[in-house]
Amino acid sequence: MVKTHFHPVEQETDTAQLDACRRIIGQHCFSTQEEIRNELAKQGFTDISQSTISRLLRRLGVAKAQNASGKKIYTLVEDQLEPAGCSRSVHDMVRSVDHNRQLVLIHTTPGAATVVARLLDRHANPEIMGAVAGNDVVLVAPRHISRTRQAHEAVLRTLAQAR
Repeated sequence: MVKTHFHPVEQETDTAQLDACRRIIGQHCFSTQEEIRNELAKQGFTDISQSTISRLLRRLGVAKAQNASGKKIYTLVEDQLEPAGCSRSVHDMVRSVDHNRQLVLIHTTPGAATVVARLLDRHANPEIMGAVAGNDVVLVAPRHISRTRQAHEAVLRTLAQAR
């Protein structure tokens, strides 16, 4: 196993890159990593590589979601899960929650399914085996199909707590 030790200067650079990346993604709409790299270069991070951008996005929990114009952009998922001063809550993103004998289906506003699925994953419930997100639909698989109703209730409780 190789251990990597950061020197204080490297840690400061890493923190500065994370902070700058978080800030610009929150302020601008980027659809490619190259656009993010160019913006960071303008802010003084001139030798930042594409692989570093990838690492930063992964560490920040950034996802691609469709904006109101239908364009796929990078977005800070945490900002959407816990909006600070934002009028769009998880409650506003969910249109309906239905179930049958085998699964739970959540219809969301366009581009919001990833955020809702991640919320369910973060608030793991033993009734829920997992969630798969499309653009505006989340498919929730119950741990046991005989308990689909209980999984549906668990989804409703989790979404209500996110309000």
